[in-house]
Amino acid sequence: MNKAVGISGIALIGLFTLLAYLSGDFSLEIPLTERPVILLTSVLLLSGAVYLFAVYAIPTAGITRNGILFIIAIGLILRLSMFLSTPMLEDDYFRYLWDGAVTANGFSPYRYAPEEVVNGTNIPARLTELRTESREVIHHINHPRLRSIYPPVAQALFALSYSIKPWSMTAWRSILLVFDAITLLLLFYALKTNSLPLAFLIVYWWNPLLVKEIFNSGHLDVLAFPFALGGIMLAAKNRHIRSVAALVAGIGIKLWPAFLLPLVLKQLLARPKKLIASIALACFLLLAIFVPYYISGLDYSSGLVAYSRKWQNNDSAFRILIFLSQHLLDLLGYETYRKYDMARVLAASVTLLWVGYITLRKHPSEDLFQKSLYIIAFVFLIGPTQFPWYYTWLLPFLVLKPRFSLLLLTALLPLYYLRYYLEPRGKLELFNNVVVWIEFLPVWVLVLVEWKKGAREAAIN
Repeated sequence: MNKAVGISGIALIGLFTLLAYLSGDFSLEIPLTERPVILLTSVLLLSGAVYLFAVYAIPTAGITRNGILFIIAIGLILRLSMFLSTPMLEDDYFRYLWDGAVTANGFSPYRYAPEEVVNGTNIPARLTELRTESREVIHHINHPRLRSIYPPVAQALFALSYSIKPWSMTAWRSILLVFDAITLLLLFYALKTNSLPLAFLIVYWWNPLLVKEIFNSGHLDVLAFPFALGGIMLAAKNRHIRSVAALVAGIGIKLWPAFLLPLVLKQLLARPKKLIASIALACFLLLAIFVPYYISGLDYSSGLVAYSRKWQNNDSAFRILIFLSQHLLDLLGYETYRKYDMARVLAASVTLLWVGYITLRKHPSEDLFQKSLYIIAFVFLIGPTQFPWYYTWLLPFLVLKPRFSLLLLTALLPLYYLRYYLEPRGKLELFNNVVVWIEFLPVWVLVLVEWKKGAREAAIN
């Protein structure tokens, strides 16, 4: 392991030790205006810069066993430093803990909104008991009027966490770490199979945004990684039925692996029997995932419906679609308040066109991993919600197909946390109109430069 990477690893440990110390100042009892948001943002920005330096210095030659152990040890220490920390500026984990308790006790998390349980109207007695047992958990759930959005496989893992130790962030973080470690093993195998430097594990294992968002904030996104990455690895080995099953299992945690299904099915166009079997399996499993939502009702109290219709935060390209939609509606003589719905339709349409283009595109240098990265990166960049934890979806594929434009987001997305500093001070417009573009404009420019360069090289070859 070279000296630059070693120093970077030690520096990251120091920065995350500081974050663990600072986390106590983010207790929910402390007013938002008194929490050290600027300091948190600064430490994460610096961590992102150190990480990029480490990635730039990754040795492309062979790496020793001690070098691999060093990489693993640094990443593990970073994760453990967050295990007992106070979640900073994020509260989704309250919903996970509540849903886990509800599911483990035999109730559907899609049936009752937390607010209904708090109000105690026509609620089963056991849910009333859980409300009392949860103490502060149920009272801190965000969007309490909405029923759960999280799919059934995620609910099963929430319930497992409750079964290990009720209402425990340590139990939940332990489950996250298991799936995280499985992802690391899959990446190790994929790098070896594709004759790529094993030191590229740093791209995933040392990523400071992943460590903060998963092991401090407790976001569930890492749970889908083994299924999404494993599904593409299986497809690369022509194990398409298993690949489809793995990807749909990932959809049972988060919906984004659905965008990778066309890559697998496209490989079967010349094998109609296997294609039909794969589609039938996907439809059956997807039906099993979405039936619980349907049974509980898809009205405005459904988290799934609310998310698909209203969620918007930290978005860049989507704002342009809103702008275009407003002017188009005005030109056609329609009410411009529909601009948000139209922007969503445009975003969905452009995304589907992109998925189709990448799926069918023939390029000698692109394999399934490269195509997967292009698809997931586009889904993230065009979406109405570009949270830092959504960015982690790209990381398993960036290990195998690193691109500086997308890795740069690790050092820019921490600016998202300035929202928590600006909004309570009445300066949300400064965040929406300035900070967001500082986050994403350099990335869009570099993406276009890299894309143009790749097209030029393909033309030459």
